Amino acid sequence: MKSAQKNNKSHKNGTIIVNYFPALNIIVETLSAMKFAETEKKKKIVNNYFFNRSNIFRLRSVFVLSVLLCLLNSSVMQAQTAEKKPEPKKPSLWKYNGSTNLNFVQSSYSNWSSGGENAIAGSTGGNIKLNYAKAKLSWENGLTLGYGLTYQGSKRSKNNDRIDFYSKFGYKAFGKVDYTAQVTFNTQFDKGYARYPIAKDALYNSKFMSPATLVLAVGFDYKPSGDFSLVLSPISGKFTFVLDDSLSKIGVYGVTRDKHVYYELGAYVRANYNKKIKNNITISSYMDIFSNLLRDPEKADINWDFTLTVNVTKYISSNLNFQLKYDDDTKHITAGKGPAVQFKQTLGIGFGYNF
Repeated sequence: MKSAQKNNKSHKNGTIIVNYFPALNIIVETLSAMKFAETEKKKKIVNNYFFNRSNIFRLRSVFVLSVLLCLLNSSVMQAQTAEKKPEPKKPSLWKYNGSTNLNFVQSSYSNWSSGGENAIAGSTGGNIKLNYAKAKLSWENGLTLGYGLTYQGSKRSKNNDRIDFYSKFGYKAFGKVDYTAQVTFNTQFDKGYARYPIAKDALYNSKFMSPATLVLAVGFDYKPSGDFSLVLSPISGKFTFVLDDSLSKIGVYGVTRDKHVYYELGAYVRANYNKKIKNNITISSYMDIFSNLLRDPEKADINWDFTLTVNVTKYISSNLNFQLKYDDDTKHITAGKGPAVQFKQTLGIGFGYNF
């Protein structure tokens, strides 16, 4: 009741004020009329626009066009997203693997009653294999390098020196047999001597490309598994090079005196075996046999190489290598003796890395 009375009082007061000021009353009524007229005019304009048939058709067209544009924009965005998705990588036709090693040994003596001589030895080496395979085609390549020196007092000698390369191209024939063409090559880096320590007037008996052996073979390659292969070549050629003039004048390694190349025609066999026994143990071995069909075919040349690699840790490894050779054209290192089996063995423990 009290609030109603207050509202009545305020209304009466407002009426009294307006009545008291006639001009103000006229202004208020005029503004109210203008506002009402403006509102009615807007309503009339809106009604005329939206309910006109032509305008309705236009609005429908605009709406449909807007929907189509939205759908088109969505499809374009999806297409761009699909294009940006990376395509799955195709498996590489090339595969490679290899290893490197670095071995070091040092000893020093001072007033040592048991005797001894200061010595330092080091060797390094590595091998890499690069293979290609596509459909019926295959191509295998391998390179093995090794070099090492030993210094004992003022005396120097080699403890390792080799360059071995092979390349084999194959085309599927039937089953596990390929037609194949193969190249093998081997030589050494540095001068070698028959006896160590080196005498002042000693003549080296080997150096780079003296000797060097190149074998070209065509035949069949039998692959019963991924670890083993056997190349059989009924016709092959073997070239022995002695490019050093001093050695050529003597006539060594089957090469006629003052000549630089010796050629043989014969049959050739090569067996390859590579096996990873465990994650840290690998065996790699090959054997070459060549028989000269034009002269003494029973006296075959043999070259067998065997390497055992044990990875102690990721960067520490041990390498054991055996190499056995027999060549009827290579005389014994002792003067007056005929051909004999050659044997070399190395054992190294040091830094190694596989890739």
